[in-house]
Formats: sequence, structure tokens, C-alpha cells
Amino acid sequence: MEPVVILILILCSAFFSASETALTAANRIRLKSMEENGSKGARLALKLVEKYDKVLTTILIGNNIVNIAASSLATVFAVSLLGEDHGPLAATVVLTLLLLIFGEVLPKSVANDHSEGMSVGVSGVLTVLTYIFTPLSAFFLLLKKAASKLFGNNKKEVSVTEQELIKIIDEIEDEGVLEEQESDLVKSALVFDETVVDEIITHRVDVVGAEINDDPEKVRELFMNNSFSRLPVYEGSLDKIVGFISQKDFFIAYISQKERGDFLIRDIMQEIRYFPHLMKISEILRIMQHEKIHMAVVLDQYGGTLGIVTLEDILEQLVGEIWDENDKVVPPLTFISDDAFSINGDVPLNAFRRYWQDRSGNAPNIDSSARTVGGWVMELFGRIPAVSDTVSTNEFAITVTAAEDRRILNMRFQILNGTEKE
Repeated sequence: MEPVVILILILCSAFFSASETALTAANRIRLKSMEENGSKGARLALKLVEKYDKVLTTILIGNNIVNIAASSLATVFAVSLLGEDHGPLAATVVLTLLLLIFGEVLPKSVANDHSEGMSVGVSGVLTVLTYIFTPLSAFFLLLKKAASKLFGNNKKEVSVTEQELIKIIDEIEDEGVLEEQESDLVKSALVFDETVVDEIITHRVDVVGAEINDDPEKVRELFMNNSFSRLPVYEGSLDKIVGFISQKDFFIAYISQKERGDFLIRDIMQEIRYFPHLMKISEILRIMQHEKIHMAVVLDQYGGTLGIVTLEDILEQLVGEIWDENDKVVPPLTFISDDAFSINGDVPLNAFRRYWQDRSGNAPNIDSSARTVGGWVMELFGRIPAVSDTVSTNEFAITVTAAEDRRILNMRFQILNGTEKE
């Protein structure tokens, strides 16, 4: 009789060990998908996962009960066969091997490989046992809370950080679950919500606009020479942008009203939206979508014009650079050789940090409050550099290759030995 009971207890130990591993390794998303497809077991499994501390306590209580009972019965049975001198030792050795192999290792290995299916299979029995052991589990949970307060560990940690999520995306891309383009889009979406608007704007010095009193001929030249679909309209200076005009509206008015001589820019000007420079682009996108606008002014901390942002600028943070048929395609970063590349000065510094970390696996050592690569390099010089001037960091030798109006337009970065991981 004792061997049969011991065998049943070992099977119970296997059940508890497999249940613990299955619930720990189960993918909640897959369980939710199974629940949506009508699986009652998946619904029970999700409820167990949501109250995992209580369920784990139940599993540990049950596992200890069956292990202790099996040890006691095995000892009694071995003593009756081998006597008091050799029985306890034989029972300990044999039962330890049986519990280790059939009660721990094998069940946990199988449960880890089939976690969702196993979770669904054990959910009914575990739900019943959780109710039965509620008084005991409540007592142990109180002890746990007391211990947490005693050691000052009351903070609940998040299950997955943003950086860990990016690593997970990289791993599933390597496994072939996601295409590279899909992976890039998901990672861009994660960074998107943290990006502030002054990282992506067209800065004031690069803004092309029309003065509200400009002659239509002058505005026509601006449209023809720059191929913009919209132009901001300012009064006096770019610090006072009062609206914008679209190319379509302008040329309709230009053709239909030019001969009458009563065509004014203000007649076709539309209102423009203003945003502070530290506003998140995710919030701006929602506003622009709701108000059906494509261009806005970004203000500095003093209320002056810092630059302009368009709906296209924001969308490019998600899907990458968007070129139309009139754009001259100039990549912001181009590798000249294996250890040298050319980069534009207006590339956002945060974007360069992310790019270099993705490429080399190491974040570049950049301690700067500048928004652009050109601004950072100017900080390294400590002055306004001229073309061909060079400055070095621990990772790069940087040479200015183009500059204009006290601005760095383009640079050549020479990667120093040991910077980039093979």
C-alpha cells in the first residue's frame, strides 16, 4: 500500500512543480488570445496569473505537504524492509532521486516548453486548491507584507522596462518573427512618445517665409525657388509669424486676381498654431490631426520663433524620411569608408546617439545640452570653427567640411580605433 501512496504523492509533487513553472512562463498575450477564442481554461489561467502571489503560496503549501508526506511514508516503508539501521538512509537517497527527477526536473522542463497549454490544463484544479488553502495563504501573505515593510521593499517594480522591451524586439527580429522594417517601426513608436518638438523642427535660421506686405511676384518667386507646399507669413520679422499660405491657394489667387490688381497675401492667409518648444510631439500630433493643420510655429522660452514644425516632420519620426518628387535626396549621414562618415550639422543629437548605439552596441560618450550634432561639435571647439578645423573626442576625430553664417553645415567623423564593435 505504501508504494502506491508514495507514487501518488510524487505525481502530486510533479503537478505542483509543473504548475508553478507553467504560470511563470505563460505568455499573457497568448492566453488572452485563447480566451477570446472561447477557452474557459485560459480565462481561469489569466485569473490565476493576476493573483500570482496567492497562487504561488498555494502551490508551495501543497508541494511541501506532499513532499513531507512522501518522505515520512518512504521512511516507514524502508524501515519495515531494511530495518532501523539502513532504512532511513535508503529512503532519503531513493526518494530524493525520485522527487528530483520526476517531481522537479522533468515536470518543470515539460511545463516550460508547453507553458500556455499546461497553464490551461491545471487552472481548474489550482482554482479549487486556492480556495481551499485561502486561510493558510492569507497568513503567509501577511508575513510577506510584514517582511517587505521590515526590509523597506514596498516599491512594485515594473515587469518590463522600455529598454528591456527594445531588447525583446531585437531578439524576436533575430528569430524571424518580425521583419527589420516592422522592428524599426515598433522601436520608433517607443521613442516617439519621449521626443520633444524642438528636436525635429526647422530652425528659425532655415525658415523661408513671406512678409505679409510682400508683392505677389516676390511670393511667387519664393514658391518657385523653394518648392514648398506652404510658407509661413510674418509681420516685420520671423519672430512674429501671423499665419501661413498654401501653394495651391496662392496660385489660384495669383492667376485669377492678378489682372484686377487687388490681390493681397493677407486675403489668402490662414491662421497658424503655436506650440512651446518642450512639448511632446505625440501631443502635437493629436492636436494637428484633430484641427486638420499641417504647419505650426514652435516658440522659444521668450515667446519668439524658435522654428516651424510640419505634420510630415512628426510622421518621419515614426516611418523614416519622407521624400516627394521635388525633394533633393541628401542623406543626413553617409559612410565614406569603413571608419569614416559624413554627417549634417542639423541632425538631432539624440537621433545620433540612438543610431550609434544601434550600430556599435555602445552609446557614444556625449555630455552636452545641445540639440544638434553641429551644436555639440561647436561646444567641443569652444568657438565658431572654420572649414577644415578639427577637434577630437575619445571616439571620433571631427573635421568641419562646410560652414556658413557662423553655423556648422557638415562634418567628417573619423572613427578612432576600438570605438566600433566588430
